[in-house]
Amino acid sequence: MEENYEKLKMMHQVNEALVLYNCWDVASARAIQAGGAKVMATSSYAIAGALGVEDGEHLTFAEMFEVISRIAKNVAVPLTVDIEGGYAGNSEELGQNIEQLINIGVAGVNVEDQLVGATSPALCNTEEHCDKIKTIKQTATKLNTDIFVNARTDIFFQGQEETEALVNEAIERTKAYATAGADLIFIPGLLSSHLIRAFVQKSPLPVNVMLMDGMISVKELQEIGVKRISYGPNSYFQANLAIQQAAEKIFGGVEVV
Repeated sequence: MEENYEKLKMMHQVNEALVLYNCWDVASARAIQAGGAKVMATSSYAIAGALGVEDGEHLTFAEMFEVISRIAKNVAVPLTVDIEGGYAGNSEELGQNIEQLINIGVAGVNVEDQLVGATSPALCNTEEHCDKIKTIKQTATKLNTDIFVNARTDIFFQGQEETEALVNEAIERTKAYATAGADLIFIPGLLSSHLIRAFVQKSPLPVNVMLMDGMISVKELQEIGVKRISYGPNSYFQANLAIQQAAEKIFGGVEVV
């Protein structure tokens, strides 16, 4: 298990950015692996959607774990999983969840600082998120291994205008998360190439972004210094659109089967 952690960590220290095309079940994971993925990553949004619920921990951890465990059995590359806010009400529960993930071979986790279940977008305080990161790392240490922590900040998902001041606020969170033991910082929602560059230059951790409409290309993100580029739920959207378009041809009379 620690071998997969080391592989994952090393992939964030080379010149070429690690690109993740996220999966949501065994079928999508197998297809993505067959396509040449070096690392498998889940999308909590896509897993929830595939099971008919909204993202935001509307699944129980047991339900999410069932999907992840099936994926883990069917991939031969390091697996990193999206656990949203941790699916836990306290550090003990979080530690138990992480232990289960480590025991099935998970190499990394995304854990976000957005307040799950809040009526409007809000972040937990920095100290609370640091405690989560520490609990995750300490749990791995107790099991004589390590786990790659991608500390996600949703500061750019709060409906605020993208500014240098907001980048600096995110950097302060990043510094705290790095001290707590995070291996990577994930900043979904930041689209401006100028501000992404500024963030990369200031960040004490390698930077992960999520591909969204209006962003520069993967090549340009790599040139800026981004170390990980995630598709997030876009792979799920693309797969569903392809099925819908095929169905429209079939049921629209364009294609006869």
